[in-house]
Amino acid sequence: MKYSKRSAAAAVIALCLLAAGCGSAAKDEHSQHAGGNAAETAGNEHSGHSSHEQTTKSDLSDIKVEWRYSPERPKAGEETRIELFLYQPSGKPIEKYDINHEKLMHLIVVNEDMTEFSHIHPEYKGKGKFEIVTSFAKSGSYKLFADIIPSGYSQMTITSQLKVSGAKQAEQPLEKDAALLRTVDDVVASLSLTSFQSGQTVDLTFTLKDEKTQQPITDLQPYLGAIGHVVILSEDLNSYLHVHPKNINESGPTAEFSTEFPAPGLYKIWGQFQREGKTFIVPFTIEVK
Repeated sequence: MKYSKRSAAAAVIALCLLAAGCGSAAKDEHSQHAGGNAAETAGNEHSGHSSHEQTTKSDLSDIKVEWRYSPERPKAGEETRIELFLYQPSGKPIEKYDINHEKLMHLIVVNEDMTEFSHIHPEYKGKGKFEIVTSFAKSGSYKLFADIIPSGYSQMTITSQLKVSGAKQAEQPLEKDAALLRTVDDVVASLSLTSFQSGQTVDLTFTLKDEKTQQPITDLQPYLGAIGHVVILSEDLNSYLHVHPKNINESGPTAEFSTEFPAPGLYKIWGQFQREGKTFIVPFTIEVK
């Protein structure tokens, strides 16, 4: 079986662990074959996570990262094996990782027009290797964001780009929502923000009610150890935020998050929640000034 093999000395970022919580989110998978540096990092992007502060190594510029894809040219609708390897500067595998929200790795996969979104969890196979088999619904370019904490290091985000072959489909331009109200899987969800200004702390509140009864939802179940998770991406896919809730142990009808948008522009927001054993994703697009 052939592999597309990509490696680089990843300038993986030591994420700023903000108490309020800059952050990312999730569903199934997708990828691409970029011609340049395939093992990119979030070092030249804005990336953030909510988490408790910890004493960790901060100079991660010499961690080596290798992505492999099989087949080399993934096709839409067909299975693709994704492997990610992390090495020390000496070339030895990084063996130990810390659990973060119930998983060792969170992998976010988004296509270029942000109509496809996935939050999946590769399995750790030992010797610094993570692996998952997935498929991509559409052809085109994808960006992958792997959130991980090697033991003794700060939380980091490692990115890669990938192209999926298949019948060409028209891209859908990203446009801000006229109203922040949406119905998904029998749930009516609204989103409110305290500000649409970049460079300042913004509170985001999701309010959920049952579509049939019109009653507030109070039976949300913990999803990855919290009431919900939020992933936010800028239109150019370069600013990535994985946000964890402030009211972490509640069950609705509201879920509250805080973050900071790094620059003006369009952003897509995915809120991810669980009810009656099923996960549902609520997407919104906003414009930040």
